[in-house]
Amino acid sequence: MNPFLRYFALALCPFVFGCNRNPDELRIVVVPKGMTHEHWQSVRRGAERCAADLFAQEGVRVRIIFDGPLRERDAMAQINIVDRRVATGANGIVLAPQHSQTMTACVKRTDEAGVPVVLIDSGLVDTDHIVKYVATDNYNGGCLAARHLLKVLREQGKLKPRLVLFRYAVGSQSTEQREKGFEDTVNKECPGVVWVSTDKYAGSTRDSAMREAGPLVHQFGDQIDAIFAPNESSASGAIDVLRSQGLNKKVLVMAFDASKPLLHSIREGDAVGSVLQDPYRMGYLSTWCCVRYVLGEDVNARRTDMDIGTGETVVTRINMDDETTLALFDPVVQARRIIDKPRFPKREAK
Repeated sequence: MNPFLRYFALALCPFVFGCNRNPDELRIVVVPKGMTHEHWQSVRRGAERCAADLFAQEGVRVRIIFDGPLRERDAMAQINIVDRRVATGANGIVLAPQHSQTMTACVKRTDEAGVPVVLIDSGLVDTDHIVKYVATDNYNGGCLAARHLLKVLREQGKLKPRLVLFRYAVGSQSTEQREKGFEDTVNKECPGVVWVSTDKYAGSTRDSAMREAGPLVHQFGDQIDAIFAPNESSASGAIDVLRSQGLNKKVLVMAFDASKPLLHSIREGDAVGSVLQDPYRMGYLSTWCCVRYVLGEDVNARRTDMDIGTGETVVTRINMDDETTLALFDPVVQARRIIDKPRFPKREAK
């Protein structure tokens, strides 16, 4: 066969056979929102552990390809990655979409090419072209953050707290749900609340968060009792600004997610707590579902809006060294975990 035609035929394999083929090695591409946050590294470890378990327990060979934009909020880079990986033979895509609307056309193309898509972390406005959604209940996470922060404030005698809701970015469904859960819960359970600011956006990095939080804290610092930041970079940026202006421990910070610096801030009292997701389990179960679909199982049977919830945990200085807490972010403890796997029926032939 002509070498060019042979290459072209191989490139067409995923489009022709789609998810029904059973090659010696399945290529599952995990596409995070970015590559820098610890959250995504835990997702990667979970996906790779799932691949190892599939081979050890069933003899199914799975290659995990972890490929995402360097920084979050780069939707075009993420779209290009997905399109390129589909064109070069991906058997399945595990995707944390940058934007709930911008990514829909890309996911539709992938589905129409016969490559299944499992969403993690954030959803899409159109779910017709995915086979599973594995994520945190982000609204509930925001509610948990609000209740813990209000409890600490009440213990300090602050019954009409002055709060800042430091948002992340427009179109990020996961953080928007956290923000809504936080705001709804505070308004319901603390009618005396004073909202100092609810319209500032931290952006995708610690540096951008510092740039946005700096003027806000400088202007209103003595009028703020607490700040809620809905992800790791926004929380870390807010804490850095408070430290630089001598307001750490005076202005409380309630965070979301984990990193070594953020956990250190909790231990030192610069943050009163953080709501932690279970990204390791998220990476494991999303990979599991993607592989089961490729192998012909009906993973989207009895779907609900939140297909598989991975859990939310409030972490404070009191429980941050517990084994169950460490399992959410510590690679050594994660390696000892045993993840319960859902079972699915075979798909019926169409």
